[in-house]
Amino acid sequence: MKTKSQHKKTTTSTRFKGIEWLFMNLPFVCYLALLIGVYIYSAHSVEGNLRKIEALKAEVNDTKWRYMDIKKDIMYGSTQSQIEQKVAELDLKPIRNAPIKISDKN
Repeated sequence: MKTKSQHKKTTTSTRFKGIEWLFMNLPFVCYLALLIGVYIYSAHSVEGNLRKIEALKAEVNDTKWRYMDIKKDIMYGSTQSQIEQKVAELDLKPIRNAPIKISDKN
């Protein structure tokens, strides 16, 4: 049977063995800490990139809608009736008969 002093020695020596093991494997522990840091940085970086991608997608969608709206306005504005209304104040009238071809007799 162990006495109290022997029991304390065993506990203390076990504690020192754990610390010794830690110091013996310190390079590996530092390597694991570095990997954990890289993993956390990578996760944050990916999350930031995803936010940027979503913002750019929304901007592209908005720009696409503006393009389609402008295109619709241009297409509507280039119809013959719209052009006639725009040039009416300049006293320009559309040609109702076919143009005459002038040719040289030479």
